Amino acid sequence: MTVITLTKSEIIGRVTTLIHFSIRSGVALIGQNRLESMAEKGIEIVMISEGTSENTIKNLSTKFGDEKIIKFDCGVELGKLIGKEGVKVIGFKKSALSKEIKKIIKSCGEI
Repeated sequence: MTVITLTKSEIIGRVTTLIHFSIRSGVALIGQNRLESMAEKGIEIVMISEGTSENTIKNLSTKFGDEKIIKFDCGVELGKLIGKEGVKVIGFKKSALSKEIKKIIKSCGEI
C-alpha cells in the first residue's frame, strides 16, 4: 500500500476545484444569510474562512453544530478562491462532492 502525502498547495487546489464543481452543480451555498435560510435542507459541512468573526462562528455553530464547521485557514480567503471578494462562509448540501471535500480536509487536519 502506497501512502500519498499532499502538500498544502495541492490540498488547496483540490478543494478549490471541488468547491467550483459544487457551485456549478448547486451543492454550494455561498454566504451566511443564504446558508442560514437553508438550514433544514440537509447541510453536510460549513466551511469558514480565516478572519471570520467570532459572532458568525457562534451563530453557525448554534444552527448547524460544531461537528459540521470546518475552518479553512490556508492563507487565502474563501472569497478569493472562488472569485467573490468578501465571502467567508460556504455551506455544502449533502452530496458526493461535500463528502469528498470533507474527506480531503479531515485527512490532513483542518488547514
